[in-house]
Amino acid sequence: MKKVLLGMAALAFFAASCTDKSDVVTPDPPKTEEWYLTGIVVRDIDNSGGISADKDSMTITYNTDKTFSTLEEITGENAAYYALVKLVYNQQKITKVTLQESKTGAAETIYECTYSGDQLIRFFEPGFAATSYDSLVYENNKVVKVFQVRADKRNNKSWEYTWQNNNVTEVREFEANPVTYKLELASIEKYTYNTVANPYKPLANFLLLKGDNPDIPLLSANEQTSYTVANAQNVVSHIYSYTRSVNDKGLTVADTMWHKTPAESTAKADYISAYKYTDLNK
Repeated sequence: MKKVLLGMAALAFFAASCTDKSDVVTPDPPKTEEWYLTGIVVRDIDNSGGISADKDSMTITYNTDKTFSTLEEITGENAAYYALVKLVYNQQKITKVTLQESKTGAAETIYECTYSGDQLIRFFEPGFAATSYDSLVYENNKVVKVFQVRADKRNNKSWEYTWQNNNVTEVREFEANPVTYKLELASIEKYTYNTVANPYKPLANFLLLKGDNPDIPLLSANEQTSYTVANAQNVVSHIYSYTRSVNDKGLTVADTMWHKTPAESTAKADYISAYKYTDLNK
């Protein structure tokens, strides 16, 4: 009897050991959704409110580390315009930007980049690093100035940015005096925002590299609701605003940009944009 009891005890211990070690399965925690903007289609709206058949279609891709990779743009009837912009990285720093202007054409380098630490401070066409370039100035890891320097000094420009709560609220643009080449204030833009996360934020690396007309306000943390354009005397000439629709995840899937002058009582729709997203954590 003693041997039987000992045998039963051993069997019970073995069964318990098996249950503890192999039968208990801990499920993996569910992945957090991370939606990235991957498609934009823009159509103009005419004075009668009709939507143009022509469209500006953009497809965006990302690298495995979720950095911006490419933007393919096809515009106009019968795809009259084509461009494929690609960012090339080395250890998550952009080294150059290439442009392919037809689906079968070869990609050409349009910009090379210079860094200070982890910050992009200059980009330029190959061979023109000293004579024709765009440079960026930072404060508290935010772009506060952009200088456009060109061989023809009449084309020099600069922009100054005011930030509040991680959003650009004011942009001052300076243009070269055609006689003295001195940079003079030309326009003032002021922006307002909602509390929704800016869907363009994942495109930050691309937006930093916009020559001639920087899109630094699109680096803001939140989504724009309106902006005004004024002259150097701060007299407003144009007022722009947005109306939007969102999906069940709170993502903006369409917006309409409205425009009016201070003399007009009613705004007119200029264009409508539709957006697509992909969950990069899938």
